[in-house]
Amino acid sequence: MCSSISWCVNRGDFKRRFEVILSQEDDTLDARSKEILRERYVNMVDKLEISAKRASFWFLSLSSLTTVGSIIVPALISIQDKTFNINSDETEKEQHENNVYWASWGISLTVTISNALVRLFSFDKTSITRKLRMNHLKSEGWLFLQLAGDYSQFSTNQEAFQTFCNNVERIKTEQIEEEYTFNNSFGNPSFNPRSETREPVRITNDVMV
Repeated sequence: MCSSISWCVNRGDFKRRFEVILSQEDDTLDARSKEILRERYVNMVDKLEISAKRASFWFLSLSSLTTVGSIIVPALISIQDKTFNINSDETEKEQHENNVYWASWGISLTVTISNALVRLFSFDKTSITRKLRMNHLKSEGWLFLQLAGDYSQFSTNQEAFQTFCNNVERIKTEQIEEEYTFNNSFGNPSFNPRSETREPVRITNDVMV
């Protein structure tokens, strides 16, 4: 529960775990490389993790409010002319109708505002984009430390450090482009985030492949 709202206190889980590894005394990386990792890579992932949680929080909260409100309004309208008291007089009926009317109006306005905020700030797209790139950056870091994947060709972390920095900056650039242009590349299954080129989308029999 605490990790899901850790953005409130401006903390991310990844930064703490990665710092433990960097603080170990070994010869895999020199002091300058470790400092670059802390100041650039770790902080980048930490900020992206926090912003992704923040976007997800607002998207889920506003979307839930919109969904629940959309269900409540028709229910209220259906009982607008029915009071809870069977033997209620005309005054009580008018008061009941007035209360239901304004309650429905208020909830409808809240639903409209919530839906408008989601669309205005694109919380749905922003949340997806940041989560995908955050996980990609995290995966890149662990592959680098383990000298796996693209880094298996190197014998030490120090030799792979320059390649790692290039990959990190490329991923960050792609994340910024996606977030501000919303080119939907994160929804394309043929998109390879490790490649500089993207495979074109082919449409066959109305099915995207």
